[in-house]
Amino acid sequence: MMTRIIKAGLFVLLSLVAAFSPDSRSYANAQAEEHQATEHQATEHQAKQHQAKQHQAKQHQAHLVLEQTAFVVKAWRNDGSHLVTVRGKLTWSGRPVANALLQTGTQGRNIRTGEDGSFELLVDRSLIACKLVRVTSLHEARVDGKPVGQEAVDAILSASSTISVYHPIIVTEVEPSDKNADKIKVHASIASETGDKISFFQADKYRIAGEVGDADGNPIKDAFVWIDRESGEGFAKSTPTDKQGRYEMYYWPEEEGANLTVFVGTRRYALPAGKVLMLPRNTSVNIRIRLPKEGLVIDDRPPMLVCTTAMGATYTGLLAGLDVPPGTSYSLTIPDQNGRFVLTVPKAIWDKHPRFFETRLTKFVGQEKILKAGDMLPVDFVQPSQTDPRIVASRS
Repeated sequence: MMTRIIKAGLFVLLSLVAAFSPDSRSYANAQAEEHQATEHQATEHQAKQHQAKQHQAKQHQAHLVLEQTAFVVKAWRNDGSHLVTVRGKLTWSGRPVANALLQTGTQGRNIRTGEDGSFELLVDRSLIACKLVRVTSLHEARVDGKPVGQEAVDAILSASSTISVYHPIIVTEVEPSDKNADKIKVHASIASETGDKISFFQADKYRIAGEVGDADGNPIKDAFVWIDRESGEGFAKSTPTDKQGRYEMYYWPEEEGANLTVFVGTRRYALPAGKVLMLPRNTSVNIRIRLPKEGLVIDDRPPMLVCTTAMGATYTGLLAGLDVPPGTSYSLTIPDQNGRFVLTVPKAIWDKHPRFFETRLTKFVGQEKILKAGDMLPVDFVQPSQTDPRIVASRS
């Protein structure tokens, strides 16, 4: 029994000695190095595969490239110099896509690419815009003379470019707000080419609204109210009356009488011969009309015809703002005739260098005071749309 124990102990001792011998350590190190080399080779292989996939993806990308995408507004000219031709090219995997149909915006005409993938489009510089140039059809398209394969269709249809027409915006001064330490006042101006005039946001038309009813005051649906001047120039046609008899339209009152006509189906109602409606200037009005039980002549006296002044006006024109998330608390003023306006914005927002946007806005504002240049507009009064150009302002 003792002999077996001694032999077992001797075997363990010899094993420990062998494990710590130089030859054994070399073998273990060699195994570790071989394992590391295998892992390194696997990593290199994965990296090469990733690079190959990226290269393949780049090789199978579609590109719609324009020679110019940004244009400064130029007023409409009789000679057509406000129009500019822009050239571009559509490719897939670096090869031209022929006979593809493109479109600028949502209502532009179809543009067909040539055999070399090139095309031309006309840009109207007289109006601010942000328009997407995109591929609309590959039905007759060819690559290397062959129909476009299914693997390329999605890539080519997703290719696009954007055209922007805008007025430059120049920041002239930035100063702390005298009312809020966390806000700053940004003085800026909307620029234009020499001689060009910009129609900034201002009162454009006034609203005429009211109700049409029968002689007993019951509302009449689907009637139209028509107002035109004695001179025959200028007219306004209302929306069809709803089930409450309500209608509205927009008009610019002048210092002359206006004819009032109501159409109900084929029947035409009008004021007595020689009578006109005198609309007050620079204000909106409500006109309540009751049609006669008999005949087609509207009695021009209350309660058959009641005209009262109302608050508000429709404004139209160019405004600029900041391209920031909705709900961001900032305000701006209506530009003056030289395009100068002021933004009051949180300093933390301004420090992020937001872009400006420009929009041509038409909006009814139901307040008694008529808005003028320099008046402060409320927060969220104007928000950009996808068709409004974004501008990086310069500093004077």
